[in-house]
Amino acid sequence: MSPLRPGPVLALALLLVTAPAAWADVLTGKVVHIDDGDSLTVLAEGYRRVHVRLAAIDAPEKGQPYAEKSRQGLARLVLDREVRVEWDRHDRYGRVVATVWVASPCASGNAA
Repeated sequence: MSPLRPGPVLALALLLVTAPAAWADVLTGKVVHIDDGDSLTVLAEGYRRVHVRLAAIDAPEKGQPYAEKSRQGLARLVLDREVRVEWDRHDRYGRVVATVWVASPCASGNAA
């Protein structure tokens, strides 16, 4: 039996690493509420409210030090803005766990 060539092995490794992103569901909408520093609500197509937990973010919970500052910081970034939500699972509270993308406020798409 001949040894595996690096080309096919590398291709398989890249497929396994990038595949979860390719399988993510996507929705768009407007952020209408900030729950805390890592949770928000998006008004999606059909006036459907979607509760979102930001992936890979751990912010203070309500009642913990800096929780309100964290909530305010997230609000400054996304509240009342159109967003793209890429998600692949729900957490134990039924929220989608997602990466949230916000469009640039500049009309040309370039930061000033």
